[in-house]
Amino acid sequence: MAGIFRRNFWLVSLSLPLAAAMPLYGQVQWTQPTAAELKMTSEAKAPGADAIYLNYDDDLNVPEHFEQVYAAIKVLTADGRGYGDIHIYYPAGAVDIVAIEGRTIHSDGTVIPFTGKPYDKLVQKQNGERLMAKVFSLPDVQTGSVLEYQFRVLLSHGIEGLVAPQWNLQRNLFVKKAHYQFISAKLSPNTYPNVLVPNPEGKLTLATKLQYDSSLPPGAKFKDTSAGEDLVVKDVPAIPDEPYSPPLGSYSYRLYYFYTGNYSAKDYWKGAGKAWSRRVNSFAAVTPQIRQAAAQITAGATTPAQKLEKIYAAVMTVANTDYTRALSQQEERAKGIHIRDAADVWTEKQGTSNQITRLFIALARAEGLDAEAMIVPQRNVRVLNADDLDWSQLTDELAMVMVNGQPTYFDPGERYCEFGKLAWVHQQVLGMRQDGHGAVPQLTPGATYKDTVVDRQATLHLNADGTMTGTVRIAMTGAVALQWRHRALRKDAQAAEKAFSNKLEQEVPASVRVQGTTFTGLTDPSQALVAEVQVSGTMGSQAGKQVIVPGSFFEAQEKPLFVAGTRQNPVDLDYPRLVRDGVKVILGPGLKVDAVPTSEQLPYPQNAEFITKYAGSGQVYQQARLLALGNVLYKATDYPQLKAFFQKLAAQDQQQVVLTKVKKGMENGTGGGMG
Repeated sequence: MAGIFRRNFWLVSLSLPLAAAMPLYGQVQWTQPTAAELKMTSEAKAPGADAIYLNYDDDLNVPEHFEQVYAAIKVLTADGRGYGDIHIYYPAGAVDIVAIEGRTIHSDGTVIPFTGKPYDKLVQKQNGERLMAKVFSLPDVQTGSVLEYQFRVLLSHGIEGLVAPQWNLQRNLFVKKAHYQFISAKLSPNTYPNVLVPNPEGKLTLATKLQYDSSLPPGAKFKDTSAGEDLVVKDVPAIPDEPYSPPLGSYSYRLYYFYTGNYSAKDYWKGAGKAWSRRVNSFAAVTPQIRQAAAQITAGATTPAQKLEKIYAAVMTVANTDYTRALSQQEERAKGIHIRDAADVWTEKQGTSNQITRLFIALARAEGLDAEAMIVPQRNVRVLNADDLDWSQLTDELAMVMVNGQPTYFDPGERYCEFGKLAWVHQQVLGMRQDGHGAVPQLTPGATYKDTVVDRQATLHLNADGTMTGTVRIAMTGAVALQWRHRALRKDAQAAEKAFSNKLEQEVPASVRVQGTTFTGLTDPSQALVAEVQVSGTMGSQAGKQVIVPGSFFEAQEKPLFVAGTRQNPVDLDYPRLVRDGVKVILGPGLKVDAVPTSEQLPYPQNAEFITKYAGSGQVYQQARLLALGNVLYKATDYPQLKAFFQKLAAQDQQQVVLTKVKKGMENGTGGGMG
């Protein structure tokens, strides 16, 4: 589907049966492929593509309450046959998907119609809302086939957000030609239905303007006609499928529509910021209950930092319903739960992420601290676009407290986030922060490599026949620890430990088995999260009297992070980090160290550094490895240097240690020293 649903908009209409307002549908209209399209085997403008869109058409008619979608896909390779499996996504209860038709046309012109019946599949369920998909497969898909399908979406009356389309013009495949048409609701106070939108203060008001935010491909033909908006695009490249890309919806070609009232973008953000700030202050009111709770929590603390630590620890004991099952309204009523303000969150010992953040702010204010809220998008989901007048871009609330004259940021809504740190999705992201007059734009601070540390230590015993046993201890802080803590919170500790074992087994030598993981510190963000692991199996390959083993135990199966020759998107490596490894391999009787790799240091000035050292003597081999990644955001033009650094790193991690088989009692000899 086109992604037509936007929050915070309402279409007020008569409660008429849909059929009364709908044009007739059910008569299939196809676009016959040309002879050249039937015979084509590649597309010069999309070299190597498995498939391309020959045509894509999306017609959204709000007054008539329907959207019509048509697509024609050319299969160019055997792998492209998978595009015959069609998924039409839609929000449950909001729309009806009807008149689904499809057919497969072979390269010789043979037409095979789809005669099956689509089935409904639950894709995601969150906060009581369900994302569904109509799923079906086109028949007899072959290399060279043209796949056509179309469907109609019946738009229910009175649905929140069912007004304006958000069209992402770049798709997962190259698009030869696409046509988009939008006939909007009538914006007149004398017509019915009317479109109502929240004004900057959040109150519903009559929409008077249709606006759009766009990033169009070169040569796009855009028409603003009396009948509606019309756009034709040609030769649109596929969204680059590149690892570690920022949210592509914020960078790719797009056309987003929205209705507004009589206000400018500047007025909207100023007014919406004031309205949000008032809501925060109302919820975070310093009531007598909050003052009493703050006094009890901070008893014995004498400095602002000590008070904040106690408040933060107390807030972390509140159940975060965004990570566990939230009670339904009926269940809350049955239990007598009423969450109206921060005091209720503290009394009930439960709340959403944003409610818990506001509780932290209220308690800090009760102790006389200058605490303000900030609201941001998640960096891996979207980037705030000030031209898109939609406050719902901002989702996650943070806290900023002045400590000794310096702003300090906190993320109490991220369950188990460490004191004084932000979850990585909230770092270096533009949002809105409270000030004395409402809210102002603010960029959150980034992190340093010292904020996330992974310390991996392994002691291994390797026998002459290649069998090995050992223990591994991995201590984690920052973003990595938070990832596993959240995994345990959403599932359970056992599921997280199993997933950790599986992940580690994909990194260490292929024949090494991880027998089990035990976490300690899983629910205490003031301490490092520690994983204790037992490993066993075989390690090394036999070559006559020599045994070849990996020089880097923890990176034995590592692949280069970047392999593509060029890059179109910026790079986002998520979060800075420091990874330290210490590996000690104790050789059994009949083995001794013969040769170790040369120690190496790979600098990447202002961005990263890699150091690895090897030592071997007699029956002991050791490796010390350090990767410090300081910068995580790179422009596409920085890609050649970034790729070169990680390729050198990966090559170094594939260095090997040579062991020699000797008679028992002859193991002690000389080898390379640590240096």
